[in-house]
Parts: sequence; C-alpha cells; structure tokens
Amino acid sequence: MAGKVFVTGSSGMLGVECLRHLDATGWTATGVSRRPLPGGSAGLTQITVGSVLAADWLEDASAPVLHCAGLSDARAPFDGVTDLLSREVAPQVAFVEAMLARGWRGHLVYLSSAAVYGNPESLPVAEDHPLRPLGFYALQKVEVEQALGFLARHHGFGLSVLRVANPYGGARPLAERGVLRLLFDAARTGAPFTVNGSGEGLRDYLHMSDFVAAVARVLAAPPPPQDPVRVLNLGSGTGTSLNRLIGLVEAATGRRLDLRSVPSALEVASNVLDVGRAERVLGWRAVCGIEDGVRRMAAARAAEEGAKC
Repeated sequence: MAGKVFVTGSSGMLGVECLRHLDATGWTATGVSRRPLPGGSAGLTQITVGSVLAADWLEDASAPVLHCAGLSDARAPFDGVTDLLSREVAPQVAFVEAMLARGWRGHLVYLSSAAVYGNPESLPVAEDHPLRPLGFYALQKVEVEQALGFLARHHGFGLSVLRVANPYGGARPLAERGVLRLLFDAARTGAPFTVNGSGEGLRDYLHMSDFVAAVARVLAAPPPPQDPVRVLNLGSGTGTSLNRLIGLVEAATGRRLDLRSVPSALEVASNVLDVGRAERVLGWRAVCGIEDGVRRMAAARAAEEGAKC
C-alpha cells in the first residue's frame, strides 16, 4: 500500500535516501527540510521551510510522517542533561504536539538508534533489552522515544520506533558519517588511522538499500489501533569487527592503511541487533552482506570522486 507520505529532514543522508526510495516505489513522497535537496535529487518533491519542527507545513491530517529530522552528530557536545533536554528533546516533542494541535492523527515513524542499548548484557540485542545510553546522543533518543510513546497512547496515533544499526552505503558516500567513511578517507589520503583497543568489538552495519526497503515496509504496515506503539530493531543481525572492516576496505581499495594502535581501558562492548521481530512483523531481513556493501561503497566513492574532478 503506497500513498502520501512526508519525510522530514529530507536533505540529510538518511532522509534523502528514504525520499528517493519511496518516490521510486510508488509513494507520493514530499520532503520537508530547511536546506535544499542535494545534487542528484531531480524529480523529487520537497517543501523548504524555516523550521521543520514548527509543523506549519503539514496539510494532511492522516498522512504518515517519516521523521528523519533531528540530532545526527553522535559526538555533539552538551553542557549537561538540562542542556540536552532543552535543545534537542523538548523541540522534538513539541513538533509532534504541534502536529496533533493541527488535527493530525496519522502514523509517525521515528528514527532512533541501536545506541540506546549501551553495553548489552548479551548478544544479539532484542527490543526488550534495558535501555542504558552511554552518551548524550543515545540519551536524547531514549527520552524522545518515551515521550512520543506517551503521546501516541494518549492521543491515539500510530508510532513506529526504529532502532537503527550503523547505516552506510548511500548514494553520497563522501557525505556519510561513521567509521567506514573514516577508513575510506584514510585509504585515499594515506593519513594514519588509529585503532583504540583491540579492534575486535563487534558492530552491526546496515546497508542503505536494506534500510530504505525496511522503512517502506514499516510505512505500508502501521501498528494496529489497539497497540499503537511498535519498536523494531533494524540491522543486519551480524557483527563485524573493526579489524575486519579494515581488511575489507583495504581489499576494496587496493591500498594498505597506515594503522596506529592505542591501548584503551574504555573499549565499548559489542553491539549486534536481534532483528527477528522485524522479520516477523515486516517480512523483511537485510540481504546485503558487509563484504558486498563495502565493495559497493568503494565503487560509489570512486564514481563520486571522479565526478568532482
């Protein structure tokens, strides 16, 4: 079932990928962002606004909203929890309250993060694992999740919370964040890359093609009114160590990285998602393995770098 959908934060990495995929698969998708769409987005529809969170752009009281706008830098500094709540959490909650005040009662899809679990007690991590955020970025996701869940149950709209693993492999690889971007940059420039700790901790990496396919399925199957809040892990379900990523990037680029190793007593534990619920609810499972994903990213980077020459 495809129909009308709004995608907030559509000029960002995840937003534009979702907007592009939804448009290509039959949705009447409209992006909403403060900045213009990036290059290569011809044919896509966007409303450019002064503030996405003001919600004054919302015209349809029943259209689903894929909410990609929000804090994207996991290392953003804050003065403390009060600063975080006022700068990031309160505006996100006020955005949904503003939609509700306009009569909206659709399906909200909120992009959260696997970081909400912190250091898991066991692997893989299921959705009912305790939430133990280790940093401000993850804490912000937890607080917004809880507040939106309260509003959904109180006002009767559908809410899908997607706890997303480390996404990578979009159409604009030079604009990505994350360790793969840093590894490819180091391979290209020859700059040293520092491995903190053993490099054997596992992370879950989700290719963009699998991510956008999952999002489309979420939008097509909103939670039922009797149980309006649904939480889903979106990941590959497979752990990959930094050391293995290094080897894959070296193989894909044909270049050896200049590695520096630094002992770390604060090495973060492994984090790999249990994606069984998403498979049962959506009939979805990631199909792009990390080897193929890294090769695709290398090819996309080469094409983007060549286009800039």
